[in-house]
Amino acid sequence: MHRIQLRHNWLSSSLYLGLLWFGANGVFGAEDVSHRISAAKGPYFVVDQRVIEDTWLIDRFSVVLRKAEQNPLIEQQFPWEGTGPHAGGSVLIDPATGRWVMWYSVFNPHAYRIRLPFSYNVCYAESADGLKWDRPKLDLFDFEGSLENNCIKLGTDKTQNIDVCLNPRTDRYPDKFLSIHNQKGGVFVSTSNDGKVFSRLFEQPIISYHSDTHNNFVYDEVRDRWLLYCRPRAWAGDHRRRVAVKTSADLQNWSHERTILIPTEIEQPEYYGIAVFRRGDLFLGVVQIYDRKTGHMHGELAWSSDGERWEMLPTHRSFIERGPVGSWDHGMVAVMESPVDFGNEMRFYYGGFRLDHESVQQNTAAVGLATAEANRLLGMRPRSEAAGTILTRPFLLTGKKLQINARIMGRITAELRTDDGKPIPSFTFADSDPVTESGLAQSITWKGKQLSAVPETEIRILFRLENAELFTFDVL
Repeated sequence: MHRIQLRHNWLSSSLYLGLLWFGANGVFGAEDVSHRISAAKGPYFVVDQRVIEDTWLIDRFSVVLRKAEQNPLIEQQFPWEGTGPHAGGSVLIDPATGRWVMWYSVFNPHAYRIRLPFSYNVCYAESADGLKWDRPKLDLFDFEGSLENNCIKLGTDKTQNIDVCLNPRTDRYPDKFLSIHNQKGGVFVSTSNDGKVFSRLFEQPIISYHSDTHNNFVYDEVRDRWLLYCRPRAWAGDHRRRVAVKTSADLQNWSHERTILIPTEIEQPEYYGIAVFRRGDLFLGVVQIYDRKTGHMHGELAWSSDGERWEMLPTHRSFIERGPVGSWDHGMVAVMESPVDFGNEMRFYYGGFRLDHESVQQNTAAVGLATAEANRLLGMRPRSEAAGTILTRPFLLTGKKLQINARIMGRITAELRTDDGKPIPSFTFADSDPVTESGLAQSITWKGKQLSAVPETEIRILFRLENAELFTFDVL
């Protein structure tokens, strides 16, 4: 993907960034480029303040995931699944086989009450299409004297939640899959080649205390570091339901956890956890909003430029909603970690509970599917019937064409401007060929001309939206 203006990470805290230039007086100086787009790669989300300079008569919004008609996809079928499959796991497509693989959590309240081991556990499932799931007998875990179950082999006394990712650095870490999981002693890192038998990568835990949530980790390929989202050890109220983060360059040595998500005055006072994933150079997270009064939980979307400082919409629209009264997912919903890209669709697998959080002993759970169109998660649209405009920060133009991901009922046009806001001749709104059809990668041209014909080297883009929604743009 084309990079607009990659900010050097080792200078990110400096006031002056960029290239050295030789001044007229023959002395080297530093050009200040901190005003330019600093997201390292596209697609560029229009909610990202590193990308957008200003808006006029524009509102931000988030989508609501569409739940699949086939839901629930996986329900309680076997005694070792306890109250039923739920989130606290992951779904991936195995690149070696092309098959879908899922790790889901199970809870046995009877074993929990009498303190038997593995009252929390993780099971494994496979699918050819991501909709119909098989639970193969793995012959790995002893459940009441039998190995004929689909429980994976991991943990010493429990496996409470798991987050699995495809190994992004096979030059550093062994095996195809990397995972973190909660067990006695804290949170550990393990690896696996088949997704069924896991081995600890390190003997020592990366979190040495009980982080009672769906801990998840994500690799930041731009800054070459890992971020792990967990619960803190210190909190102000009567419960630790907050989101903290730890960072690492090698998965073994981690920073001290730091609380990063705290509800504001107008929000529910508890965040149960967050499921974080990457798109372009943006972090996106589904925050689990917990209402202690009702015991209900839903998900809202948040975003971050660095994985540590997060933003949420003040409207607090649900991203993943609870089902209607009496439904299998009425009490609580929580997505598994990263969505799966499938064609032009993003598939979010989620766990649902019929009852509220306080009814855990009688609750039943299952796994369902909710979807969104590719990268159509957060966007901008006009505040009224009048046109709204979005101005990007300037960037050095090295790409040849401009593409947008937009839903259009009216039209979108664009004008190219210099750094000081002056329209570039032949690339004004009057020259812009209106885009009137929705698309994930619609090209914007000016009387047929692409960006490659622009005479300037540093430009801004001013988008005009008329009855349209803009999610991302990219320069290719």
